[in-house]
Amino acid sequence: MKHSNVFYVRETDGSYKPCKNARGVRNELEADFFRHRGFIYEGQTGVYICQEKDLPELLKNGAERTERFAQNIQNAVNHYGLSPRYTQPEVKKDQVFPPDKKRTLARTIGEKGRGWFFKLDTLENGVELYLKESQMKYELYSQMVYTKVDGWMVGLNYMNRKDDIFQTISAPDFDLRKIMLERFEAALAYPERWVDIGIADFFDRRNEADAHNKLIHEARDAEWQLEKENRASEQAAKEQAQRESYQSAIAEAESKLISGNKVQNTEINGQSLILQLFRENSIDVPLRTQGWIKSSLTAVQYRDDRAYYSCCGSKSSVICEYISKLRDAVQEKSIEAMEELFEPDDEEFEI
Repeated sequence: MKHSNVFYVRETDGSYKPCKNARGVRNELEADFFRHRGFIYEGQTGVYICQEKDLPELLKNGAERTERFAQNIQNAVNHYGLSPRYTQPEVKKDQVFPPDKKRTLARTIGEKGRGWFFKLDTLENGVELYLKESQMKYELYSQMVYTKVDGWMVGLNYMNRKDDIFQTISAPDFDLRKIMLERFEAALAYPERWVDIGIADFFDRRNEADAHNKLIHEARDAEWQLEKENRASEQAAKEQAQRESYQSAIAEAESKLISGNKVQNTEINGQSLILQLFRENSIDVPLRTQGWIKSSLTAVQYRDDRAYYSCCGSKSSVICEYISKLRDAVQEKSIEAMEELFEPDDEEFEI
């Protein structure tokens, strides 16, 4: 049956209301369904069917109920009659909903797809100013003013600078396309300036822009890689310096302990030097004593075959025992190192 491209909803008083933003719904029942504001309606009568979210359940096993549903629709037609969609098949959507001359659908430079724009004003030189409808709900500082160039929308500046915009573009000889082309050419001529891809698409010169930007991208990648390598080198040097400083501090502290000098419990790489000495020499110290070493121990010393220590706050009953073990371990390690140093080379004594 021939019908119009306009969908109508049947009101409670029996009248029919055309729906501007209604959309048809394909379905297994091959019925003339359409969706409007979250609801599903039947096209021949304009009557309500269900909520949009309930449609899948309605269509479930629809093939088995096609005849029954068709009969229900026919009964509704007999009861309500046909909507203007079918009684006035020649009526077109643009007749029922004439286009708003202040609204236009256009593509924005640098963006995908198209959007609706509302005409704000037309200047004496013929320049038309637009606002993007999706931005009109925001405050003035968030609304960009656009103008149309060759069918594309070009952003000028924000509404909070409306007077400045008008003053700039109201000149009789204002030619935004010429200005855009000059800036595009200038960017191409400057090796380190990034070319706007959206402007390149506008002038259909994407290949030139991509080739130009590729060189900049490669140069930036090389610079970033060099910076990354420098940072890695600096970090490695810093870590090496920390290791050397740590080893030097440990060696100096062990030498003092053997010679009977006092070893201060300073920090080395953020750790307690005395605690590191215990760890370096494989001496297990209870966790409670480790905490005391960090917080209270200030110095240790081993002289005259006795261990001594100084602290701030509470004293420890076991620390001298561990100082003695540390001194013995360090001395043993020192003796082994000397023996290795002066151990004769077997090759020199071969006969």
